[in-house]
Amino acid sequence: MDEYGRITMSPRDDIVAGSTVTLTFEYTVGEAGMAEGGSLRIAMPNDAWGWPIVPLHRFFQKGRERGGYDDGYVGYGRKNVRVELESDTEAWIDLDAEERCPTGVPNAEGGGWSHHIVAYVRDADLQPGDVIRVIYGDTTWGEDGVEAQRVCPTPKDRFHAYVDVTGTREFLELPGDELTVTVVPTPPAQINIVAPSVVRPGQPFEVKLAVMDEFRNRPDRSFVGEVRVGSENPRMAVPGSVNFTEAGANLAVIEGAWSYERGVHRLAAEFAEGGRRSLSNPIWCTERDLNIYWGDLHCQSMWHSDSIGTPDEGYEYGRDVALLDFMGITDSGGHLKEGWIDTQEATNRHYEPGRFVTFKGFEFGGTGSGHRNVIYRECEVEPIIEELRGARYETLFEYLRGRDVISIPHHTKSWTDWDVFDQELECLVEVYSCWGSGVEHNDPLWDKSEKPGSGVFNALARGYRFGFIGCGDSHAGMPGRSYPQDRQWCVHRKSGFTGVYAPELTREAIFDALKARRVFATTGVRMVLEFSVNDVPMGGELDLADPTTPRIIRVHAIGENEIAYLKIVKNNETLFVRECSGDDEYFEYHDSTEAQNGDWYYVRAVQVDEETAWSSPVWVNGGE
Repeated sequence: MDEYGRITMSPRDDIVAGSTVTLTFEYTVGEAGMAEGGSLRIAMPNDAWGWPIVPLHRFFQKGRERGGYDDGYVGYGRKNVRVELESDTEAWIDLDAEERCPTGVPNAEGGGWSHHIVAYVRDADLQPGDVIRVIYGDTTWGEDGVEAQRVCPTPKDRFHAYVDVTGTREFLELPGDELTVTVVPTPPAQINIVAPSVVRPGQPFEVKLAVMDEFRNRPDRSFVGEVRVGSENPRMAVPGSVNFTEAGANLAVIEGAWSYERGVHRLAAEFAEGGRRSLSNPIWCTERDLNIYWGDLHCQSMWHSDSIGTPDEGYEYGRDVALLDFMGITDSGGHLKEGWIDTQEATNRHYEPGRFVTFKGFEFGGTGSGHRNVIYRECEVEPIIEELRGARYETLFEYLRGRDVISIPHHTKSWTDWDVFDQELECLVEVYSCWGSGVEHNDPLWDKSEKPGSGVFNALARGYRFGFIGCGDSHAGMPGRSYPQDRQWCVHRKSGFTGVYAPELTREAIFDALKARRVFATTGVRMVLEFSVNDVPMGGELDLADPTTPRIIRVHAIGENEIAYLKIVKNNETLFVRECSGDDEYFEYHDSTEAQNGDWYYVRAVQVDEETAWSSPVWVNGGE
């Protein structure tokens, strides 16, 4: 018998994503026994699993809920966890559930980032061979079980089990061979149909279609069959259908679509055999010079502790399923880990100018001054950056100066200390991710507390100038999936997207546009957003010789859904709100107040479904 015991999980069958399940964990006490006050902890693979609800602790005695009116099988609250104990002692098991593990519990491979079921030993010691059996998703009280995660991982995902056999809170992690879990996707269920956001009259363009499962995973098999494609505009030329083949791996590309009619168009796709109808992003047929490209610069792989998937798998999902134009894998401390070389090589392998742009990068920082993602213009493969091991931000900034890189602060309301900032290197800020929005105080897309002095609004008030980008940070190994509440207890939002105005899809063109702040952020929708002040586009600076010169603000938004309102923000105050009723809205607003040097403006666009976009600001130079 093992000294500290062993644990098994049953059943061991594959689990379908999003299904309801009941899992039984059986812990056999080892040769060391388990003292009164000791405990067994079982951690979910991630927080997309159903929350464990234990019997109401107020009335919990001798292993059963007792309130004076029942026998422990009814009560005042819902519950889905039950425990059984096989022992000849007088011990009983006291159940609890915690949001995440406390200090002292090993956090290897992400076990500390998820819900924990805790089984405490009460009134007596357990002896070798005694058995604690925890039933997670128990149906005794009328529950249907617990919902399994909706994201389909690599085999790295598993439950974690920890034991404190002495009652001194010195935890050991039990071997997890019996705790691995295989979650499989659902069948093909929906189509992601994406076209360029900007096309020119009479010029051909591509339309991409990716088949996904119910939860935007790659489905459980390759879809083979016909998908119907159409447009409400008879002057939009697209084939009536496209055939998916086994070799296509759930991806099809329509080449040579075009439109002679200016304006906004949309395409629709549906399985010929029936099912969900999918709409494309809005396609704006215009003579505008710059294109809009969509991407995510905050993606993780298996080298980011609790994330999943190899760098290759991440790039392939972003390119072939989410249908992104560009992305960068920025693993936390990735520049110090053994996967650094692999990540850089994968970045180069998947770079295809004109089709898919990949960026070399890593995440730096801790909770003291905040986190930054570092993005490189080039991808020269380099060894582990030992100069930055244990470094502070001053060392990071000194190391980055002279290199063609961008340092990007993110989840700014949680940890960022704006006393640590470098304007030369930090021309962008991540204003939205699956954590929520850091743009405004009391932002409706933020449901956590705010670190005093943090948030994008405080940085702007200090005079910092940066463009706004939206990103993922979902730790699901599926960049661009934009699906809410996967893997982490502390995040509830969808992943965001960055829209970039650039002339072509190359590393150089996208990076130059990022540095020029020709960018806007969204909550994961491909909303077109134009914003200018006296014809200076978002991210730019308006030079005024005369402070009495009116500022003519032009706003144009094309939504994936009907737009609820467009809000102009000036110096962190609402300047004007335009109530809307359609999905293509344009207006002008004249600000005739006397300009102050350093004034800034940006626009927030909100759809009726609360999907949101933020332009980068325009700043005023000159004035009083």
